[in-house]
This record gives sequence, C-alpha cells and structure tokens, in this order.
Amino acid sequence: MWQCERRPAQQKKTSREDGGSKMTNPIGTMPIDPQTSGSAAAVTYYRRLLDLLDSNASLSSFEQLTTDAKDVAWSEELADTIGDAIAITMRLRDNFELKRKREIELSALYETARDLSALRDTDQILQAIVQRARQLVGSDIAYLSAADEEHGDFFVRTTEGVISQDFARIRVPRNIGVCGSVARTRRPFYSSNYPADHKFDHDAGIDRAIHGEGIVSILGIPLELEAYVMGVLFVGDRYVRSYTPQEMAVLSSLGTFAALAIENARLLEEAQRALLLAREANAALRTKADDIEQAAVAHEQLTELIARGGSLDDLVNRVSNLLKGQAGVVDESRHLISGAFSDHLTDEALAKAVRESDRVGRSVSLPSTDGGVTVVTAVMGGSARLGALIFSRSRALSAPETRTLERSAIVTGIVLLSLDRISQIAHRNVADTVSALLRGTTDPFSPEGARRLSPGISLSWPVTVMLVELVTITSAQASSALRSILAGRDTIFAEFNGDLAIVTNAPEPDALANRISEKLEEAFGHRSSIVISDPITTLDKVPVEYEGLRRCFGLMRGLKQQGRVVFEKTLSVYALLFHSKGENAVDLFMRSSIGALVEHDEKRKSQLAATLLAYLDTGRSAQKAAELLGIHVNTMRQRLDAISLINPDWADPSRTLEVHIALRLHILGQAT
Repeated sequence: MWQCERRPAQQKKTSREDGGSKMTNPIGTMPIDPQTSGSAAAVTYYRRLLDLLDSNASLSSFEQLTTDAKDVAWSEELADTIGDAIAITMRLRDNFELKRKREIELSALYETARDLSALRDTDQILQAIVQRARQLVGSDIAYLSAADEEHGDFFVRTTEGVISQDFARIRVPRNIGVCGSVARTRRPFYSSNYPADHKFDHDAGIDRAIHGEGIVSILGIPLELEAYVMGVLFVGDRYVRSYTPQEMAVLSSLGTFAALAIENARLLEEAQRALLLAREANAALRTKADDIEQAAVAHEQLTELIARGGSLDDLVNRVSNLLKGQAGVVDESRHLISGAFSDHLTDEALAKAVRESDRVGRSVSLPSTDGGVTVVTAVMGGSARLGALIFSRSRALSAPETRTLERSAIVTGIVLLSLDRISQIAHRNVADTVSALLRGTTDPFSPEGARRLSPGISLSWPVTVMLVELVTITSAQASSALRSILAGRDTIFAEFNGDLAIVTNAPEPDALANRISEKLEEAFGHRSSIVISDPITTLDKVPVEYEGLRRCFGLMRGLKQQGRVVFEKTLSVYALLFHSKGENAVDLFMRSSIGALVEHDEKRKSQLAATLLAYLDTGRSAQKAAELLGIHVNTMRQRLDAISLINPDWADPSRTLEVHIALRLHILGQAT
C-alpha cells in the first residue's frame, strides 16, 4: 500500500509568511499520535500531506510522512484510502517536476532565441548556449566545436566546465571520433564509455585530451543549417551515463540556435565585406539585411509563441500570416493534425517530398496545378521525424521566406515534442487505469478513479475487454496504427503483459474488433489474434475474464487459428482443458482421438468427421443427424458403419466425450 521509497534524507522544513513574519508550519511537522482515533489521525495526515505538497517538499519528507503513518492503527478501508492519497500525491509531485523541467527547457530556448534575435556578439551567444546545454542536461562539461573550412577540420570554439587548458586547443579531423560521426551522419551520436568505444576511429592526441579532462560519456549534436554541418555541440560527463531522447531533442534545438548564430555572423560578415568592396552593392546589401532582420523577427515571434504555451493551431496560423499563404501540419502517417493543405497534393507525392526533405535537410517545392507552389519541410525532433510542415500560396517563396518556413518547421518540432510529452503523461495514466482494472485492484469508473482519465473519456459498467496478441509488432506500433479507431469517449487501451488490452463501452464490440484487425493488417501486412469478453458488470469479475482471454490465445495457437477475431465464450471450455499443457497438446489429443478419421477425410475428400459430430450433437439420432446434414438416413447409417471400421472405439462410453470434444476442436480448427 505504501508507495514511497525509503531513502536517507533530511526532512524538509516548510514555512509560510503570515503578517510579514515567518514561522514553522505546525501541520507539516506535527507527528501522528498512534493513540489518536482513525478519523482524527487521517485528518492530521491529510493536512500534513497537503502542506508538504503545497510547499514542494523534498521526496524524503513524503517518505518520513509515510513511515509515520505506518505506526498508526488504521482501519483496512482507511489504510487503502491513505495509500491512494500517497499515490495521487506522488503523481502530482512528479507531474509538477516534469512541467517545471519543461518550463526550464522552454525558457532556455526562449532566452537563446531572444539573444539570437537581438544580434548580440556571436561569441556571447554561443557561450550562453553552451552554458544552457550543460545546465539542461546536468552534465559536467559542455563545449562547441566549429568547422574550419580552410583546414578541413573542427576546432573547439567555446567551453563550459572544462578544467584542462589543452582541451580548448583540440582540433578534430572530419573523419575522426564522435565529432566525425556526427558530421558524417548529421545525426546526434553519443558514447557511454568513450575510452572503450570502438564504433568510431580514435586519435591518440584527442584521446589524451579527453583522458586528461576525465571524460567518460559524451554526446554530440550537429549544428546544421541548409544540409551543412557547421559545428558540433557537445556535453560530457566524468562517469558512465546515457542520454534520453528528450535531452537530445532539447540540445538539438539549442544546436539549431547555435547554427543560426554562426550563420547570422557569417552573413553579417559577408554584408560588411560587400559594403567595403563596392558601394554599388549597397542596395542589394540593404535588401539582404532587411531579409535577415525579417527572418529574425519571424523567428522571434514563433519562439515567443511557443514560450508562452501557444498551441499547434496558433503556430500554424502565425506561419500562414507571416508568409501570406496556407499552412498545415501532418503527422508521420501524413494525417492532417492542424491547418490545411492543397487538395491537389496526393499522398504518394507528399510521402516522397517528406522523405526527400528529411534526406537533404531542406524544404522541397512542388508545383501546383493552379500555377502556385507548395513547399514541404520535414519536421524533426532530435533524430526522429515527427511529420511535416506544408505551405502553399500563389507565388514562389523568396530565399529568406524559405528559411523562415524551414525555421518554422524547427519550432513545429518543439511544439510536437511538447505535445508528445503531455500525451505520454496522459497515456501513463490510462496504462495505470487499465492495469488496475485487469488486476482487479481499483475501480477506474468510480468518481475518484475517473479523475485520473482525460476529460474526454467516459466509461461505466458494464464494459467489454478485448486482448490483441502482439507477436511481431510492439505495443507502440499497434497503438499508433489504432489511435484513430480507438479515439472515442467510450474506449481506453494500453499494453498489459505483452498484449494490447482494450476496455470499451462500444455497443458492437465485434464490429470494433474487426475494424482493429483490418487496420493492423493494412498497417503491418498480417492479422492479429483478438479475443473478446462478454460484458463484465463488476470489478471482481475482471481478473477471471482476463485470464480466460489469455487462455484462448494458447488454444488458438494449438489449433493454428492465429489472426482470428473470436468471443472468449466460444473457446473458454476448450481453452481451460488445455491450459498449461503445451501448444502441441491440442494436436496430440486430436490425433489420439480422431486422427485416423481426419486422415481418411483428407485422403478420400469424405465428410466422416462432420457426420460423426452431427450424430453426437443430435443425441445419437441417425434420423436427426441425416436431416441436419441433408442426406438420406441409409447414407447416414452407411457412414456410421464406415466410421466404426476406421475408428472402432468411438462408441466406447469411456471415449465418447473425448471423441466429441476432439471433433468440435477439429471444426474450430477449420474455421476461416
């Protein structure tokens, strides 16, 4: 019941300001008297719990509170309630920490964008980016290596947390080390144990500098602009660690800003050099400067939009207004999730354009039938492709407008990553709900349990549970393919014990299951086994029904009937008989009971097995069985004589039940 981990830590003291003075909060530190009545102790406990949550106390404070509560003689019902309160409080605290971390990340990105838009000293901007990279990832050091076109290598331009002076003098060839891997692949690359990692070529001089700094783990992020890697942003640690996709995504965004800073500096130098070379180029330079300024203003507006929590629709509208056209965003499956795009664009053409944009790192233009233009830009989140930004208008985009669109795609990636983070939190709540339901531990449809679900979900008893057997695909792949089908208010789904569990109030669960099977076949080329329960009315019946659904998968494999949609009640009796007997138990049972009869039917194309099943189903009435099969009663008797010759012990009272069951399994195994 008690879910806090015990760790040695100091109890965090909390205080409030009251009338201008500070005083220790008596509720947050008041011990729970074991002699106090259950209700009074619960009130004290809840007050302490809320006080710790309100003051954002450390984890050790919650652990101490949990330890204190264990000494109180709670009633069983009150103990369960206290346990639920602990779980909810810890989730609230974890959600707050996640949101706080995301706020810090967005704030760092916004500050970096503001620095860039202000066009301050490039070295100051790069130093700020390196400092923020180190802080966001919590690494020991961070540094930025820039490309040297004259020498064809990379040199360390900015560092943070570096102790050794020799480290700042490192020069790395383009084909050596982590830097070379990042420059070659244009993708993030990390090594959890740099000295022992042989996935890239080492250089003795570089290895000495790395060793002198004590670096063990290192992550490199490309500074890329217009398909050209102009540098690499690094973070490193003096111990073995790995780096999460979220950390890579945030650093990739910082890397993009660093690339923009370097590019802006280069463009400014070009403008100054052109001004000195020829006064006649003044008009062109002014235009170029205006373009750069407009691009910076546009980028600042987009970054400010996401920094204050703007939605994807807000971003699409801002891009449409900035570039005077129509913008839309599609996901990785090319389904429209915001805005709109031209009707003339086919799915095949769009898929090809997205792949090409991802490959070259630039936007791809497609001609329109109305004389306009459609520009497609892949939206990336770290090294993963999240979808695409599509923009259409009646006239072609200028070079600065194209850069603005491509930078808008970068910002779109940040928004999609944020939405994905929120979606992961919501999915975790759903997964917890499904797990609690199938284990029979918590009623998710009670008023308290329903609050854990998204506002758009509404479920009530009775429910139907479906299990989808996942063999060659992951639950994430299946969930992504089925999200549009299972997006209703009356359905939730999550992975459970290796299968995809679906809980629904759908009035026709078999129709829903068939749509699921068809969608999985369309997406992955094969059907998945799906078993459907009868309506379940109470929580205590759910675990039993779930075990029955699981047993059906084993029977379907034994009958070689994978990929079917079945109701559990049609297989439950037989599945229970062969549970934990091995997948070949069904085949051995059928061979020993009716093997000779089935082989005769297969060789002679006869129907003796079906004849005997009809005879047994009709209570051994030859007349009724003949009518059921549509044959003459004499033909029926002749077939029974033939059956007795082939399988003489079928009429033995001790074997009749086995033969009858084997015949039914045989018919089930022939179903399509």
